[in-house]
Formats: sequence, C-alpha cells, structure tokens
Amino acid sequence: MREQQTIRTPSISLMLVMAATVMVSGCAITGHEIVQNRVVVPAGAVAKVRAVCPSGKKVLGGGFDMEIPQDLRVYASDPGDSQGNIVNDGWRVMVRNEGTTARQATAIAICATAQ
Repeated sequence: MREQQTIRTPSISLMLVMAATVMVSGCAITGHEIVQNRVVVPAGAVAKVRAVCPSGKKVLGGGFDMEIPQDLRVYASDPGDSQGNIVNDGWRVMVRNEGTTARQATAIAICATAQ
C-alpha cells in the first residue's frame, strides 16, 4: 500500500540552504514542505519509490530512508521520473530488497514554491 504524507517542519539548516540558493540564483523561494512516500518492498523485488511535490511546488532536493540498510540496495536517488528524464516535481529512489523479508523504503522530497 502506498501512502504519501506531507510533513511540515521548520528547519534552520534548510532555511540556510534556501537562503544561499536565493542569493546565488536570484529567485524567490517560499512555503517549503518535506514530502515522503513509503512503500513496502517484497524480498527479492525492485521498487521505484517517488515522493511528489504538491501542485505548483518544485523539488529543491531529496533523499531516502530505509528500514534495514543491510537488506536494501539503492540504485538511484534523484529528481527523475524513472524514464531517464530529470523532472522538477518530485524525488525518485530505486531500491532492490536483497533480504528474505519485506522491507520499507521511503523517498523524501524537499519542495517549495520557486519563482
């Protein structure tokens, strides 16, 4: 079962990164959100997990979290669409469960309105 949830947490380090981005690129960034999508990956399976930004927001960065790092191998963690294209509306993680038990993998996207 796929479940996507939005977590709104203030982060000083995120604000510093965002402030540096604004100074470098000259664009305005507002309303950041951290969005995640967690899936259960069956033993021996490959899964593409994607955290999608809310409508009108762009991905600034992202990452992943794994239930048992020894069982899951990460093949990709990027702002891709699993078709070889770079996109600006989410973060993708591709993992393989090399263990014998189903494990959780989570894609995490940092999203904001950027103009």
